[in-house]
Amino acid sequence: MGNDGGSIPKRIELVKEKKKEVRPDQNAMKIATWFYCALSKKLLQDPVVACALGKLYNKDAIIEYLLNKNAYGDGDKICSHISNLKDVKPLKLAANPAFKETTGASIAHFDQGMVSRFVCPITLKEMNGKLKFVYLNTCGCVFSEQGLKEVPSSTCIQCGKPFKQDDIITLNPSPAEQEKLKIALEERKTKAKEKKKKNKTITKQDSSEDMIAESSSSTAPNKKRKRENNNEEDSKQSSSKKPLVKSEVNVTTNSGIGGNSVAAVVNQKVQEHLVNTSAKTKQSKAIQSIYSKKKDDTVTESYLVRGTFNRYA
Repeated sequence: MGNDGGSIPKRIELVKEKKKEVRPDQNAMKIATWFYCALSKKLLQDPVVACALGKLYNKDAIIEYLLNKNAYGDGDKICSHISNLKDVKPLKLAANPAFKETTGASIAHFDQGMVSRFVCPITLKEMNGKLKFVYLNTCGCVFSEQGLKEVPSSTCIQCGKPFKQDDIITLNPSPAEQEKLKIALEERKTKAKEKKKKNKTITKQDSSEDMIAESSSSTAPNKKRKRENNNEEDSKQSSSKKPLVKSEVNVTTNSGIGGNSVAAVVNQKVQEHLVNTSAKTKQSKAIQSIYSKKKDDTVTESYLVRGTFNRYA
């Protein structure tokens, strides 16, 4: 069984050792993340988009995935957080003038020196994974982190749009940074849902107020019409009634006619006659009996002998 001079085994053949962890090649990982689409595994070509987690995709691949979720086998694991085109941002990448199709990215020629399609517009450094690159969520412009720090500003250097510190998103971040981006993404989604609910309640209140205003405006003309009809009926009833005899008639005379003229005398007589007739018509029988003359044939006593006994009477 050995050790007889025929074969000498080594220790590794006799003693079992713990297997070493197989680590992925870092160069291959860089090529896969910076030169290829994370979904379709094809070379990145314009138009390129990025998600909120900093992954790079070809826009055509994202559209295919949204139309058919089964177009790519691992699509649910890679970009399950993408539900529409609003969840990705189109990137404005600066082309590398030194890039040629013959010197494109390939894993076999990585050590020979790879040329990226895109560069930083400030420092002209290639976007090949050796340096950290970021993009602005407001406009989609891409810069190297070093170049963005060299020119501190609250507006984009390339397009002039304002941005905040939270709008700077790292491309192909480390696992720890990716977890932070996931938390920030969830917070933004919850805020967006709350905002939608508030907007819905506000729109419902506005619609109810509009309905009330419309109903009140529709009832107002009906009330107005009813009032007009009632007024018309009252006017008809008043016109159908006979006019009452006026007790007093004011007859005006011309300013040029004097008081002693014939017209003035006639007017005065007419007024007196009308007053007398109106007074008689208005007085009751009891009042008329007081003022009417009585015919009495009896002889009344004089005031000298009234109420006394007179023997000569």
